[in-house]
Amino acid sequence: MAVKPISVSQLNRYIARVLGTDPILSGLSVSGEISGLTKHSSGHWYFDLKDKTSKVRCFLHAARALRLRFEIDAGMEVVVFGSINLYEPGGYYSLNVTDIQPMGEGALAAAFEKLRKKLEAEGLFDAAHKRPLPAFPSRIGVVTSPTGAAIRDIITTVTRRDPLADILLYPALVQGEGSAATVCEGIRVLNEKFPELDVIIIGRGGGSAEDLWTFNEESVARAVYASKIPVISAVGHEVDTVITDYVADVRAATPTAAAELAVPHVGNIKDRLTACAPGRMYDLLASRLELCASKTLRLKESADSAAVSMISELSSKLRLLKLDLDSSHPLGVLEKGYAAVKASDGSWRTRASQLKAGENVQLVFSDGTAEATVIKTKV
Repeated sequence: MAVKPISVSQLNRYIARVLGTDPILSGLSVSGEISGLTKHSSGHWYFDLKDKTSKVRCFLHAARALRLRFEIDAGMEVVVFGSINLYEPGGYYSLNVTDIQPMGEGALAAAFEKLRKKLEAEGLFDAAHKRPLPAFPSRIGVVTSPTGAAIRDIITTVTRRDPLADILLYPALVQGEGSAATVCEGIRVLNEKFPELDVIIIGRGGGSAEDLWTFNEESVARAVYASKIPVISAVGHEVDTVITDYVADVRAATPTAAAELAVPHVGNIKDRLTACAPGRMYDLLASRLELCASKTLRLKESADSAAVSMISELSSKLRLLKLDLDSSHPLGVLEKGYAAVKASDGSWRTRASQLKAGENVQLVFSDGTAEATVIKTKV
């Protein structure tokens, strides 16, 4: 029996529907080497993922390309995440990519080294850009996880060294998707909303290379470089090195070390003052107090003289103002023996033409009032 033919479009539509509903093909992770990478002007990426014998076309949307956490280039061994889709007009399938991760420590090291060289060439690591930390900071900003060990270590260390120092925490993600964006936002917000901060500590506790990668992101490095407030990078353990270590004004081996670098120990300061020669300290303080007393006396004498002159001047002005007010006030003339005429509606009658025969009015004198009725007016 003959089978009724279908169109090419119908065939491709059916295949697309089958591919789209297959659970295995909708959540894939595929390893291979990137080949033929093209970054279109629209921001979309097109490339092949290949192994020794096969390859598959891949498509990465521009929005997802912007969120990649690593520098990706042709020849890199990667793991690609996504789902299979059929491009119906062309009749071919491709892997619609949602994320790309380098394979192994070697790939991570290569991505790290590439970004390090790029930023170094741009001058982001130059010593001339680095600022010294303030000697006696009182306000410390911290960008890290609010629940991690890093913030606990920082708070404990700062409080022990200087109980009067204030700590302002910007809670940020320090690992996984979106973490780089929140760290950048934290640095920006602290600079814009709290410019009075003396120093900012960014970082987290230890972890694998992937766990620490947020602080290897180019966006985070540039945010650190743009900070107007000095930044201490405190990521992982002493052996760990990240890109922000190179960009920051100071690199600390651990979050605890960052707190120690940021805040001097008040006990050490006290010991140093105590060690100074008592006689010399007394002389310096006495001289300082004498100078302050002399300045205070001169200021007082100057202030007293200025105050007397000002009071006299103001008194004269007030007397003149009172005379002017008395003379201009509508009831001021009553003290001279005159009377004012007030109508029943509360308005004042200042002319005879404003009065009518039979109208009840009130005569206002300086010592009281009298009721009257207008008998006749003559203008």
